[in-house]
Amino acid sequence: MPKKEPTKPDPDEAAIRKLDAAWSKAATAKNMDQVMKFYATDGSVVWPDQPPAKGHKAIRASWEAILKAAPDMYLDFKPIHIEIAQGGEMASDFGVVHFAPNAKPDDTANTAKYLVVWKREKGGWKVLYDCWNWNAPLEMVRGKKAGK
Repeated sequence: MPKKEPTKPDPDEAAIRKLDAAWSKAATAKNMDQVMKFYATDGSVVWPDQPPAKGHKAIRASWEAILKAAPDMYLDFKPIHIEIAQGGEMASDFGVVHFAPNAKPDDTANTAKYLVVWKREKGGWKVLYDCWNWNAPLEMVRGKKAGK
């Protein structure tokens, strides 16, 4: 039986994985100017406990509100599945986000899931929609927010 050739990684998927890592680093460093470079001009964030925010000004305000509420916030995006749409102009990126260094998947207080829609803008990938939600039961999330 002939040996099967290994498949080459998709260059768009590899690019998005690299962007996820850089975005995590910029967010953890609280470098808002760098964080904003990841978003499309018509991008939106759809996060828990906030109204949707569309456009750079509104997205920046959402980030600043989160950073004010959690000044020591840590973020690490770990993509699980990235799918490039036929035509190559959009992609979906599903994964987990860790809010603490070395968080384990069963650490629901420090791990959530995300779905990001990327689109091509001026030849590169930019975030069109950024959405996440908790893995923890609502009562646990509310207790954490209340400082319990």
